[in-house]
Amino acid sequence: MSDENGKIGNPIIYLSLSLTILLWILSKNSISDIASWPLLSISQIAALLGTILFVWSMLLATRLNFLENWFGGLDNVYKVHRKVSIIGAIFILIHLVFLISDNAGGWWRYILPFHNQNSVNLGIYAFWIFVVVILSALFVRKINLKYHVWKNIHKFVNLAMILTLLHVMMIESDTSAFLPLGIWIYWMTGFGVACGLYISFFYKYIGPKYKYEVVDIDKHVDVYNIFLKPLGDKIPFSLAQFAYVSFQSSEISSELHPYCIVSLPEESVLRFSIKELGDYTKTLNKLKVGDKAMVYGPYGRLGFKFTTTMKDAIFIAGGIGIAPFLSMFRKAGLEKNNRRTSLFYCTKYREEATFDLELKELKQNSPNLYYHSQCSREPNGGHLSVQEIMERIRDTQNTIIYLCGPKKMMVGIKEGLMKKKIQSQNIVLEDFEML
Repeated sequence: MSDENGKIGNPIIYLSLSLTILLWILSKNSISDIASWPLLSISQIAALLGTILFVWSMLLATRLNFLENWFGGLDNVYKVHRKVSIIGAIFILIHLVFLISDNAGGWWRYILPFHNQNSVNLGIYAFWIFVVVILSALFVRKINLKYHVWKNIHKFVNLAMILTLLHVMMIESDTSAFLPLGIWIYWMTGFGVACGLYISFFYKYIGPKYKYEVVDIDKHVDVYNIFLKPLGDKIPFSLAQFAYVSFQSSEISSELHPYCIVSLPEESVLRFSIKELGDYTKTLNKLKVGDKAMVYGPYGRLGFKFTTTMKDAIFIAGGIGIAPFLSMFRKAGLEKNNRRTSLFYCTKYREEATFDLELKELKQNSPNLYYHSQCSREPNGGHLSVQEIMERIRDTQNTIIYLCGPKKMMVGIKEGLMKKKIQSQNIVLEDFEML
């Protein structure tokens, strides 16, 4: 999602790229050096820009709190992470293509690590690791790659960054000939390596973690409601935030997965509502009361505008996208003000509306709440229409519409609302994807 604080991140990335270009230009004796060797020049600057973008990719994966402020939420952080990774890979590919074009006679030496210079071989190894990681990320769903396998493949980016650092330090180029450029690239690449090592190996030990114990487990259809009590400090979360959870059980994997916190911030017991979606979540039936859990976070800014303004709120949830709205809807029901809060819960079938009864009870206890369950494949069902949403708006300037669910649904509804003159800043999307 985005808010007023999410405007600084992209300009900082552009600034780092601009600084790289400037230092590269200053490394030349004159502009004519660039014009005289166009293929080599394109290859050089592409390599430098690709390296900087991969450093940003590593930094954006660290989940450091300031990044959410820079980009307007962790969902946006991961969107930018994917973009800079792909663009960085394109730049590295351009580097290789133009390097081969400038040395056409021995092109094979630049794609196979059989060069007589170890510095070049290191760059080739790094290139192919980047290729494998990027392709696995792009096609993870199409090839049905398991999450933990993809995650382990992703860790090899750390090795690629280390090889890149060694490649840049050893090869005779502008970075070795012009000290300011060399310092900038060495420092940035080393920083990228440090970020990668932190998130891959040290985050579990020094990240923002809190110890909990499972006190209750309730399953409804394919959704687990898991309740945990703190065994020390309580995680200091806000409405609709999420956390990464590692369950400490001999029966299931301890790998980290992100889940929305359904509890209210003032409650001591932590509640997660987790839908069976993959191999890992299907093992949660082996989780037992008394098992321990490490909870990392909190993250997310979906509830930022809701908690900092008194504007009317409309929540539109698709499937398990209801999770972040459960706490916000509950909080609205406890408020003593004139805010009007409406919730549309969209599922395919009635039995999939896991929280329907809970939401109806909340609505009955507060006159400021409106709740509607929309089951698209039930008789007389169909999809939620923009007109139905508009009927709940009494003031377009003072109503925030929150969307969480399948991307196609969110994009379609947002486009429909904007055609009805709802301003973009009054539409908040939670579009969190790890892959």
